[in-house]
Amino acid sequence: MSFKLDNFFFGTFIGLIFPISLIFFLTFLKSELNFSFDDSTIYVISCLINLPIFRYFMVNLVKDKSGRGILFSTFLFLFFYLYKYM
Repeated sequence: MSFKLDNFFFGTFIGLIFPISLIFFLTFLKSELNFSFDDSTIYVISCLINLPIFRYFMVNLVKDKSGRGILFSTFLFLFFYLYKYM
């Protein structure tokens, strides 16, 4: 059985890895280099990183199921943001 890139779970994995790694990176910049980011700003920026990735999967690669997974994980991050900061 070969692994296909057009998979909902693969898209969800990609959509979770990039924002989480960006959250850790921006939190590191905030703590070590004293950048003035609010926690809410970090979460918004981490949600926005999925938009070019989503577009790349949907338009250039034509991987609809993976794109849906990326969109699903983006909505998960946005709901978490709304729950935590609103």
